[in-house]
Amino acid sequence: MKHHILVRVLCLLLLVVLLSCVPLLMLEAKVSPSGRRFLQSREQEVWARLEGPLEADDSQVLLILKQNFLAPPSSLPYNFSGPMRQIGSRDFSWPWIHEQLLRLFGKQRGGFFVEAGALDGEYLSNTLWLERRLGWTGLLVEPDEESYKMLVSKHRRAWTSNTCLSKESFPRRTILVSRRVLKGATHEDFWWAFRGQTHEMGVDFPNKESLDLMTDSWYSKVQCFPLLSYLLVLNITTVDLLSLDVQGTENAILHTLLASSQVSVRVIVVEDEKKTFDHAFMASHGYVLVASDFDHVYVKKGDPALNSAVTAAVTPTAVNHISFVTATTTTAQTAN
Repeated sequence: MKHHILVRVLCLLLLVVLLSCVPLLMLEAKVSPSGRRFLQSREQEVWARLEGPLEADDSQVLLILKQNFLAPPSSLPYNFSGPMRQIGSRDFSWPWIHEQLLRLFGKQRGGFFVEAGALDGEYLSNTLWLERRLGWTGLLVEPDEESYKMLVSKHRRAWTSNTCLSKESFPRRTILVSRRVLKGATHEDFWWAFRGQTHEMGVDFPNKESLDLMTDSWYSKVQCFPLLSYLLVLNITTVDLLSLDVQGTENAILHTLLASSQVSVRVIVVEDEKKTFDHAFMASHGYVLVASDFDHVYVKKGDPALNSAVTAAVTPTAVNHISFVTATTTTAQTAN
């Protein structure tokens, strides 16, 4: 009797299993060939992601960047606000940086620059004079959407991108903290200076407490790519000037870029608000510190521009708060 009961139970379980498989078999039968291809491609995508993030020179990364995140140089007439459109538009560290770049590139017609943290492409721009007076072109990267709209309206003769530079060797998305000065907090002519404090969430920087009191902030997702990716898309192997003012991620960006042998960067201007810049890393990659203040100016060892920088260290002009470091002694000399 027990044997018959056991057989019946087993048969019943088998029937339940078979009935549960019927819907799956029917679903499989209903999937079209195109549907199967989609499922297979999706599975392949999952497997690819399991291998790790896409690298900076991955063909898929370059294609997406080219088709969706890069705008070509404008051919329309410039649309600037005027030579003195803002009190302070040539203030802060701009005069000092301009002095250094004038010594390094004042006689070089034509060149390629990258300016990250480009704001509206006019206010405190380190590259605008190179473009207008010496016929340079380049790449302007600005992650804040409102600032980027203004940048595009200036009709710069350079590629533009509403993205951010990744601090990793692969593309990533991050949260951007944008800043807008509160009404009455300061003179409206300085509003763009506060817009320039836009930063990646989680990045620490000086004077954050006072900045929070004077500005309103909002958050947005932004796509980031390694700088190498942009240069590969644009087929650029030599960058004459790299200007980084990205509120705290400068070290990481340079670590990922200079690890590659696919591009060469001649001169680098980098902001260092927290005074935590990795000078040893730059020296290990063959860069000589030629000027240092709130920003640092580096020249690749052996570059012709270095001769101008060393000459300036011997006979500097009267510019306050400028420190030069020669290629041979790496000893700072302050120009009085």
